Amino acid sequence: MNKSKIISILQTNKSVYATSLARGLSAVNTYDNKKNIVVDVRRHSNIIWAYYGKKNIKFLDDILNVALNLNVSMLKSYFDTNNDIVCVKNITTLLNGNLDFIIKSLSKIYDNIFVVYDNSEGFHDFLSLSDIVLCLLEKEPVSLSNYQKIYSDIVINKIKDINVFPVILKTDIDFNIDEKEENFIPQNSIFINFDSDTEKEVIDKNFMFNDGKNAFVDGIKKIMGKISQCTTEGNNIIDIAAGSNKYNLLREKLHKDLIEKMKDYSDESDKKVLSNIIMVNVRELVLKYGIKLNNETEEKIIKELINDIAGFGILEDLLADENITEIMVNGCDNIYVEKKGKIEKTNIKFENVEKLKNVISRIVAPIGRHVDESSPIVDARLKDGSRVNVVISPISLYGPVLTIRKFSKHKLSGQELISFGSLNEEMLNFLKTAVNDKKNILISGGTGSGKTTLLNILSSFIDSKERIITIEDSAELQLQQEHVVRLESRPKSLEGTSEITIRQLVINSLRMRPDRIIVGECRAAETLDMLQAMNTGHSGSMTTVHSNSCSDAISRLVVMSLMAGFDLPEKSIISMIVSALDIIVQIKRYPDGSRKISEISLLEKTENGEYKLVPVFTYDNHKNIFIKHL
Repeated sequence: MNKSKIISILQTNKSVYATSLARGLSAVNTYDNKKNIVVDVRRHSNIIWAYYGKKNIKFLDDILNVALNLNVSMLKSYFDTNNDIVCVKNITTLLNGNLDFIIKSLSKIYDNIFVVYDNSEGFHDFLSLSDIVLCLLEKEPVSLSNYQKIYSDIVINKIKDINVFPVILKTDIDFNIDEKEENFIPQNSIFINFDSDTEKEVIDKNFMFNDGKNAFVDGIKKIMGKISQCTTEGNNIIDIAAGSNKYNLLREKLHKDLIEKMKDYSDESDKKVLSNIIMVNVRELVLKYGIKLNNETEEKIIKELINDIAGFGILEDLLADENITEIMVNGCDNIYVEKKGKIEKTNIKFENVEKLKNVISRIVAPIGRHVDESSPIVDARLKDGSRVNVVISPISLYGPVLTIRKFSKHKLSGQELISFGSLNEEMLNFLKTAVNDKKNILISGGTGSGKTTLLNILSSFIDSKERIITIEDSAELQLQQEHVVRLESRPKSLEGTSEITIRQLVINSLRMRPDRIIVGECRAAETLDMLQAMNTGHSGSMTTVHSNSCSDAISRLVVMSLMAGFDLPEKSIISMIVSALDIIVQIKRYPDGSRKISEISLLEKTENGEYKLVPVFTYDNHKNIFIKHL
């Protein structure tokens, strides 16, 4: 038997039209020794068919109950394979691939499968299975107007080459169609007569559809003539333009079906493995839909689905771009990136807020973080170490805001900083000597100025024999030494417990026999504990702080030390800072996007108990030169 044809009959108004047409098409084919079946998925369709004398109507729901044990032989014995009518009890049971399974099974038995449905839930699921769609409407203004929307929906959203034929019924009220109305009647429309006299004839359960003189029967034969000319080679290569409605519909359908299939791999975390699983399943689903995509479209849709399901959606390309150092998502419509120190807006956007929220959930979930209205701010990191900050409503008024400071796969060296113009050779040697001499160093700078990058480079000068304890909110440091213990803070749980702060980690690190303590950033009460550690034999330690100058850095340390809750006079805290710190390094990002060390100063105590900053190197922005002072 040649491939069966699946013909959908879309009811757009009175049910009698769709039922009569289905009866007629099935009967006419039966006279031609064709095996036909009508699958009616409208609500209460069994009552309609009972009116025409159909007894012992079968239900697709019942077939699904034994679906796992079905085979072609069993189906043949279940049906008469002559002129069957099958209805449905609950339309929702046929969604999520069940209808597809039934239709594909029936196509092994019948020459023609006529599926009758209306424009309701599951409409596009039915459409995607069809080879031919017949849309029924009356030749009158209201029906034509309603039909225009339905037909456009079919033509725009069909995901494969489907033959769509409008069937226009000429009733007793046969309006003349004006020029405006004629514009949205496709040229391939089929006109058939269905006046009141014809209606009385064909709704008679004993009516024979072999009357060659009957106008309605003649119309049925015209339709069958159109149907017979249609090819049903579903695997024709078709070109779907990226971004088109057809492409988007196919991607959404694949995404929906893939989510179901990927539930079996919920424990798999390896992206390469997941990518292969997704690729195989996409190709199987596309064939199942009766489509064969061109290579370019197939590769694109597979890549996008891998990004959506196993990655971070549209952000994947930005994350892969080594020229991008920061990604800033301000709601689903505005995405900015930083390249070479400058911010620029991209032309990509999330389709909706939900897709952005899904990406955020995939970022924070693997490291045990959560973000919701009760915890609208969260810091996290990606597997590669990239730093992530999320802010959602009610804190953010523009929807979810996602900021990703990318983790460079390439570990910068001091010589590369020299080539970038961030410092000169003499400055680098000075800092290297300071690290080897176990000087306590504070790196100061603004957001995105390169503090962590510089801290990584200075840390690389530490002797490999030393025991180093690193303490961070989100692990970013890339120390290459062998004896490194990495500690990371932990936020509160959903119950508001189990928080581990930077301050607790600094205190605990003192019990871990460190040679050096490196705190990624001091921003609160832990500052006092870090200063105490530097003052109690843990020389050579390093940390960073947000501030605009070396002198501002000291003021910031004072304020943050007071956050520890101890009633210490400011003079005592300053004295502690001066005793603890040896060198302050200020790094800045300039308007042209460059990052440079603007000042390296020694911190010294004066005779009156105050302090002074002694510049060793400064940068003259106007002359673009580094100046040595000592």
